Amino acid sequence: ATTGVDGLEVIIAEAGISSWCNYYRENGLVTSPSGYPGEDFDSLAELTYSRNLLAGDYIRCNEAHQADLEKVKEKLDRKTGDYNQFWHDRNYLLNAHKVQAEVVFTHGSQDWNVKPLHVYQMFHALPSHINKHLFFHHGAHVYMNNWQSIDFRESMNALLSKKLLGLDSSYQLPTVIWQDNTVPQSWQGLDDFGKQDELHTFSLGNEEKVIQNQYDQKDFDRYGKTYQTFNTELYQGKANQITIDLPVTNDIHLNGRVELKLRVKSSTNKGLLSAQLLELGQKKYLQPYPAVQSVRTIDNGRYHMLENLCELPFTPSVQRVISKGYLNLQNRNDLLRIENIQPNEWMDFKLELQPTIYKLKKGDTLRLVLYTTDFEITIRDNTDYHLTIDLAQSSITIPS
Repeated sequence: ATTGVDGLEVIIAEAGISSWCNYYRENGLVTSPSGYPGEDFDSLAELTYSRNLLAGDYIRCNEAHQADLEKVKEKLDRKTGDYNQFWHDRNYLLNAHKVQAEVVFTHGSQDWNVKPLHVYQMFHALPSHINKHLFFHHGAHVYMNNWQSIDFRESMNALLSKKLLGLDSSYQLPTVIWQDNTVPQSWQGLDDFGKQDELHTFSLGNEEKVIQNQYDQKDFDRYGKTYQTFNTELYQGKANQITIDLPVTNDIHLNGRVELKLRVKSSTNKGLLSAQLLELGQKKYLQPYPAVQSVRTIDNGRYHMLENLCELPFTPSVQRVISKGYLNLQNRNDLLRIENIQPNEWMDFKLELQPTIYKLKKGDTLRLVLYTTDFEITIRDNTDYHLTIDLAQSSITIPS
């Protein structure tokens, strides 16, 4: 699509990647796509090299393929996590202005595999004269073609019939079709994703707090064996973390990127910072994975199998993840600018979390969790250092 090829009328991109660097890196950190700790670009290249599935092709081609993989491993620079020419060559955003087709995106606010930044950046990089639409749901890395609350498949059928078959209809999708997180099976049309004028800023406190990076070996091994255990204990406040609860005093319709303004110092010459923003409180939330409502009830036509009818459950829980973010403190001011970290010297910087759309009501509670190593996403570092956060000089800003 970014070549501007003639004849391409419609693109339907479901959880699409807009820059491979943003899939395997974040703010100068080596990060993994959710669910695949330790995976990098070379892992995916090996997995998708289908010629190795055939014995004859394997014998003829595998030696050259392995040599090419070694070059890939060197160029992707897992040691530093820096942005370089390898990643620049795999950044589709650079040619987004060439797209001439109408574009439909689907993406989940809970997709920590292909994170929401991918669709957010491509959505805004596309030329202004083309039609673009985003179905933004509250699921994870999942399809939405068989959900009960919205007939996505027939929406696409209507669009394709209009664009490709020339059927004259008044069918027109809104710019953003957003799944309301406060009630089950409800969708709204919105004018844009981000670009909001109203900002809500919360102070993080009045004291200095410390995040220890190192765990005892037993806990480090336990978290490394099952990162799900780490996530559970992080949300329970049992990991090495700072937890800050913030009461919501007005209705807020978050739309865009939450920004953290932080004053931090490290006890050594390095440091990584992880952040998660949650809604806290026992109530019903949309869950990230669809559940079957009715087995094999969707008729896909004579030559196709019956399909389950599904929907995101709206069920009780104690919290709901809103957004996440990760940062190499050496890249605290810019991805292309590597700055030294002087031990025990304060650093002021801003960290933008993953973009999202989320409705908060007066009386709700936000929880900000700050920590270092994320056992699912980041490099697992167990060195003995700590970060100190000056909460009095730190804040969080929410666009709405």
